Amino acid sequence: MADESLRELLAKLLKRRDELRLESEALDKLIDTYRRLSLLEKEQDLPQLDLWKGSRSRRARSAYVAEMMAATRRLILAEGRPLTRSELLQRLESEGYVIDGSDKSKVLGTNIWRSEQFQHIGKRGYWPRDTPMPRKFGNTN
Repeated sequence: MADESLRELLAKLLKRRDELRLESEALDKLIDTYRRLSLLEKEQDLPQLDLWKGSRSRRARSAYVAEMMAATRRLILAEGRPLTRSELLQRLESEGYVIDGSDKSKVLGTNIWRSEQFQHIGKRGYWPRDTPMPRKFGNTN
């Protein structure tokens, strides 16, 4: 009985370590994105790079979408299950991401699809292609 408790604790600790590693990687990518955006701002000699308006450059938009896809991956893995577009939209917006368009869910879905980083799992939502699916959701890899 004690062995089972120790195994469960160890499993939880290992899972938490993996979650922290993924969060750290996502944070590193976010920091790198902001550094690149800062350099881009200096290159363009602009007083401020405004990512929220249609006048942003293609390079800035691409960096912003890459950052948002890293956050999408982090959110899914932190939850430990596939997330739907509406769940992802709500969580990304609560973190401050701005998604332009009249149908934000569709815009997000298009960006997820274009990134080729995620697979759609039936009606359950999206899961990162490079990460094995938890057994309880069926292994699709």
